Amino acid sequence: MNWDRYLELKREQQKSDIRFLPENQNEAKQALALGIIDISQYVEFSLTMEPLLDTVHDPDPNIRKEAIRRIAEQRSPLSIQMLHSMLLDDDEEVRLYSASELDRLEGEMQKRIHLLRRFLDENPGHEQSHFELAKNYIEFARLLVTSGNLRYFFLKKGIELLNQIFEKRTDDANLYFYRGWAYQMQGNFPNALKNLKEAIRLDSNLVLAFTVMAEIYFQLGKYHHVQKIMTTMPVDRYQVEEYYAHMFWYS
Repeated sequence: MNWDRYLELKREQQKSDIRFLPENQNEAKQALALGIIDISQYVEFSLTMEPLLDTVHDPDPNIRKEAIRRIAEQRSPLSIQMLHSMLLDDDEEVRLYSASELDRLEGEMQKRIHLLRRFLDENPGHEQSHFELAKNYIEFARLLVTSGNLRYFFLKKGIELLNQIFEKRTDDANLYFYRGWAYQMQGNFPNALKNLKEAIRLDSNLVLAFTVMAEIYFQLGKYHHVQKIMTTMPVDRYQVEEYYAHMFWYS
C-alpha cells in the first residue's frame, strides 16, 4: 500500500472536517453549554476520552501507540475523530499505527455488511438479518463516513430496510429507535422525534431513545426539553454513560 499517499488523503480529509476536541473537562462543559458538542460527545469525553488525553500527548511514541489501540476499542464518533487527529502526529510510526487502526475498523464493518448482504441474497425473507444490516448501515454512517452525501446514502439504505420490516410489523420499539436515530443523523428532526417517541411509548425503559431525543432538542436549542428528558428518564448508576448525562442535567 502507498502509505504516503494514504496519509496525504487522510490529512486532507481531516482538514475538511475539522471538529472541536476538548482538551479537558472544563472545556468539555463549556463546549456542551455552547452547543459545540452534543450530550453523547460530552459523556463520552468525560468517561473515556479525557483519561486518555495525557497518553495521547506523551513524549514516548510507544505510549501514544498504546493510546491509539485503546481509543480504537471505543468505536464511537469521538474516538474515530481522535484517531484522525493522530494522523498528524510527529512520529511516522504513530501516524501509520493510527491509519492502520482506522483501516481495520472500516474493514471489519464493511466485511459485516458484505456478509449480511450475501446472506440476504440467499435468504431474502430473513427478517432479523434485514434488521442487522440496517443497523450496520446506520452504524457505519455514524462512525466512519465523513462525506455528507455518502453518509446520507448509507442512512437512507438503513431506513429503507427498516421500512420493509415495518410493512410486516409495527410493534417493535427497537425498529422505531433505529429509524429515529437515522433520521436524527440525517437532520430530519420531525421524523426522528416521531419515531423516538413511539419507541418510548412501546418501551419506556429504552434509555438510549430518551438520550437521542434529548440530543435533538439540544441541537434545536430547546434546553428546557433537554433537562426535562434527562432528569426524568429511567436510569440507574449501572448505566454509566446515561447516568452521567442524567446527573449533569440534574445538577
